[in-house]
Amino acid sequence: MRSKWVVFIFTLVLALGLMGTAWAADKAPTKVNVISAPFGTASYVFSTTLEEISKKANAGVLISASESPGIIYNIKKLDQDPEMRKNTIMTYSNGSGWMAANGVKPFKKKHPYPKLIANYALTCLWLATLNADIKGPEQLIGKKIALGRAPQPVWGKEPAWLLKYGWGILDKVNVQYVGTKPAMTALIDGLVDAAIVGGFVDPIHGKVVPGPTTIELFASGRKVYNLPWGKEAVAKLIATGIPLAQVTIPANSFQGQTKALDVASDPISWVAYSDMSNETAYAIAKLIIDHVDEFKNYHNLGKLLSKQALVYSWDVKDIHPGALKAYKEAGIIK
Repeated sequence: MRSKWVVFIFTLVLALGLMGTAWAADKAPTKVNVISAPFGTASYVFSTTLEEISKKANAGVLISASESPGIIYNIKKLDQDPEMRKNTIMTYSNGSGWMAANGVKPFKKKHPYPKLIANYALTCLWLATLNADIKGPEQLIGKKIALGRAPQPVWGKEPAWLLKYGWGILDKVNVQYVGTKPAMTALIDGLVDAAIVGGFVDPIHGKVVPGPTTIELFASGRKVYNLPWGKEAVAKLIATGIPLAQVTIPANSFQGQTKALDVASDPISWVAYSDMSNETAYAIAKLIIDHVDEFKNYHNLGKLLSKQALVYSWDVKDIHPGALKAYKEAGIIK
């Protein structure tokens, strides 16, 4: 009789073990691709960091990051591959998204807006000059302004939009699209009167990390004067439908900056299209929320991340429904 019970228990344990194995197989993590940006960029580092975090977290989703030429490529790539959209998130900026949605060059057609999964950086941009007599748009009329390359959404397109819609002087200045570092060099060498500068901001806590060229400019030994856009100019730009944000950089946030700056900001985000299931989007967003404090261990800009910043400047209707569920559960969105 006793041997029968031993056999019975052994058989039961074996059966439960097999059921557990089958259940575990059914619950294998969902594989998700993220197409990021060129190697060495902050976007590339953040995306590979997300991959590393997913491998350790056992959160039901496994991220695989890959390098890409950049945001414009990402939008075009996913537009061409509906199947890929089901399990892929991409690096994205609102400025680029507006260009895509409106068919602005280099886009040859209109592309639908994707949905937010999470912000991971917020760029901020303004102008700088070495001329103390230039205090705003009026003194820039007839002057040379160096910006990023013309196709660059953040450093080329967006300041040009601010000059056009915010200050109304784009047709009254000589814009030179040379690239971010060449723009700074041209300003120091006296070849232009103003140049684009900027960095990354934590709008929740008022922290800022200047970009490499901005740091180099302020460390050049020259007296640098900031030319912030101002709240009104940024509001005028936003009123056109271009979805940037206005942020205020507190005084003394970085070397040589003694006054608060009202500047424009463009969130850099991971997004997905509606083709992605709510369950997958939820798992990715929850993974990011739960591990947001770990990004600072991989990149200096991770220090600017917070749970609230993950959705900063996004309307609820533009957040992926699955991700929105995760943000509501975490109390980030009411």
